[in-house]
Amino acid sequence: MGWEQIRKLIFCITVLTTACQSAPTDRYRDTANNILLVDATGLEVTLQEPARRIISLVPSATQILKALGVGHVLVGRTDFDNEDWVISVPSLGGGLAPNFEKIIALNPDLVVLFAGDQDPHTRSRLDDFGLTQVAIRPDRLTDLYASIILLGQATGTEPVADSIISTIKKDLTDLQRWTATRPTIRTVYLLGGSPPWVAGPDTYIDEILRLAGGRNVFSDLEFLYGSVSPEQIRSREIDVVLVSDRSQFDAMLTPGARIEEIGNTLEFPGPNVAQAARHVAELLHRDLLR
Repeated sequence: MGWEQIRKLIFCITVLTTACQSAPTDRYRDTANNILLVDATGLEVTLQEPARRIISLVPSATQILKALGVGHVLVGRTDFDNEDWVISVPSLGGGLAPNFEKIIALNPDLVVLFAGDQDPHTRSRLDDFGLTQVAIRPDRLTDLYASIILLGQATGTEPVADSIISTIKKDLTDLQRWTATRPTIRTVYLLGGSPPWVAGPDTYIDEILRLAGGRNVFSDLEFLYGSVSPEQIRSREIDVVLVSDRSQFDAMLTPGARIEEIGNTLEFPGPNVAQAARHVAELLHRDLLR
């Protein structure tokens, strides 16, 4: 028997065992109490009850679950989820093309994945194994809010989700009110790589830079994220360069610009977005923000 057949057999045994254990209640569950979810791709998913075993293949989703107060339902994470509270949860890889054998063994009632073309096979593989899934794609702040609402619905914590979003919006409004009176700082955010990748227009990072009193010098690009040549960087007038790791950037590309190391604060849009935006504002305006 091949490994593919063995894997399907394990899955079938898991499903049958779970079904036998829950049949007395699930068979007669009131369908009026079902939870209808619509994910970032428009897929409609129905849960009979709030999810209690969730695998998160998106670091943003992991952070959202913790903020919702349901971090305990997380049974699987990515390698990028490395905070102390989640480190004991099994990792399934980088998030794209995860370890499906581990996913099956964890017996999740919901898998949260990234809605994008970078990983075209994960969704179909989860379908093959009959696993319930929802996809999120927090490209912009509105997408982040939608992700918080979606996971709040999935875990029965809608009031908490609403409260988180209200707090974020208030904090960002307060920050924007402050930066509106300050000079606009011409800024580039480099995600690393060689040649380096930058954040383009209509992205979460582009929004944060504007809220923090900056102007994304690559807001005229025709893509959300992509690589730019050293010549393109040299041709721009830049006041501040934000980099995750200062040692990975050649400061000679931006003579006269201030280099600020920011870490990965902005790379995983989550419920701490207002704090991240304030940190960016502090770096751009230095000691003006107090």
